[in-house]
Amino acid sequence: MRTPSVARCALELLAVRACLKARGFGRAVAWARRRASAASGPGLAPDEVERAAYHVAVAAAFFPGRAVCLEQSLALFVLLRRRGAPAELRIGVQVYPFYAHAWVELDGRPVNEDQETVEKFRALPEVAA
Repeated sequence: MRTPSVARCALELLAVRACLKARGFGRAVAWARRRASAASGPGLAPDEVERAAYHVAVAAAFFPGRAVCLEQSLALFVLLRRRGAPAELRIGVQVYPFYAHAWVELDGRPVNEDQETVEKFRALPEVAA
C-alpha cells in the first residue's frame, strides 16, 4: 500500500472540514470512523506512517485558513485506517487552563504529535462510536 500523497491528504482535509462545518463534531467523528472502517491489506510500514503524518502536516500548512489538530487528526486517522494501519483517534483535555487536543496513535504511540505534548492531556473515552 502506498503512502498518501500531499494532494490526497489535502483532499481528505477538505472533506473533513466540510463534514465538521456541515454536521458538527460528534457526527463528523462518527463519519470519519465509518470511512476508516474500510481498512484492508497489510498496512503501512512505520516509515510510511510517519511519511503520511508529514504529508498531512504539509497539506495542512498550505490549506486555506488553518487546519487545526482535529481536522489533521481526523484526516490522518481515515488515511491510515483505509490503508490497513490500526490507528486510533485520540481526543484529550487539559483541565487548567482548559485546552483540548486531538492526535492519532498507533500501537499506543502518537503519530502526529510528540509524546511530551500528549502527556499534558487526559485522553477521553472514545467519542461517537
